[in-house]
Amino acid sequence: MVKVGIIGAGFMGSMHATVYSQLPDVKIVGIADIRGDKAKSLAAKFKTIAYFDPDQLIKKEDVNLIDICLPTFLHKEYVIKAAEAGKDIICEKPIALTIEDADEMIEVCEKNRVRFAVAQVIRFWPEYKYLKDIYDSGKYGNLLAITMRRVSPIPTWGWQDWLLDQGRSGGALIDLHIHDTDFLLYLVKERPQKIYSKIVKKNGLDAHVFTIFTFKNGLIAEVEGCFDFPPNFPFEMSFTAKFEKATVDFNSNKSPSLVCYEFSGKIDKPIFQKVKANGVEGNIEDLGGYFFELRYFIDHIIHNKPFQIVTPQDARNSLEIVLKERESALKGIEIEI
Repeated sequence: MVKVGIIGAGFMGSMHATVYSQLPDVKIVGIADIRGDKAKSLAAKFKTIAYFDPDQLIKKEDVNLIDICLPTFLHKEYVIKAAEAGKDIICEKPIALTIEDADEMIEVCEKNRVRFAVAQVIRFWPEYKYLKDIYDSGKYGNLLAITMRRVSPIPTWGWQDWLLDQGRSGGALIDLHIHDTDFLLYLVKERPQKIYSKIVKKNGLDAHVFTIFTFKNGLIAEVEGCFDFPPNFPFEMSFTAKFEKATVDFNSNKSPSLVCYEFSGKIDKPIFQKVKANGVEGNIEDLGGYFFELRYFIDHIIHNKPFQIVTPQDARNSLEIVLKERESALKGIEIEI
């Protein structure tokens, strides 16, 4: 039985708690948040103990896994505290705001011999996993080009508006766009040769990102990320992948979400497993990649197997590339990697 303590009782803490409640080998032994009402409310929902001081939860002897669902600028502090307490760790993405912090976090976890997982959830999202599978299998031949898009209404839901603070969230580039950069690196299994980015600023924030990646094998990827659309604009994640024998089109707002258009004339509409939230309050119908991600991490912790789908070094390398995107935008030039 993995006994997990969750730090952070916001949306992501609630999502992770919902997943853990459906895993038979996991027990939530505490939920911590300096906002007492949030901690009490979420702890009551999952019949566990509320903590108003995260340090108290980290120090509990019966906790062997700490799940950090805090704002990005707090990741380093609490990863290091948990590692030094000898706890295995799951930390929300992105790993950190700087390469120096990411490297220190990885080093401290290795020094204390604790497992460290970074929740780059898109690698586990069913439609993206499908794309990875057909890319690796060569089912439709080589991938020639791909466009990826992730756009959101302005994120005013964060604690103390931390998402709208460049110094605390890194803006849309690091908080949101990193999802697609990370998946792209995972998909093609190599770093891009060249990066050319443009960033639209809003009130000092990296609000809208456009990047063209060029890879050694000739693949071109165009990736857009934005989180300053109007409050009533629906969140969207999407991609269009052009292979030699088919084009695969995904849009989270469509039904079916993914369609494969083959040059032979055949149209394929794959069906993906849905994991329901089992009556948990709120507008959550499908746990999506969150369920598959946390189940993967828990299974590998229980059976003492190394993480392969995503490693801390992967998360660190993805951060490095998005920072290269920022460098390209600031200099107004294409950067060679």
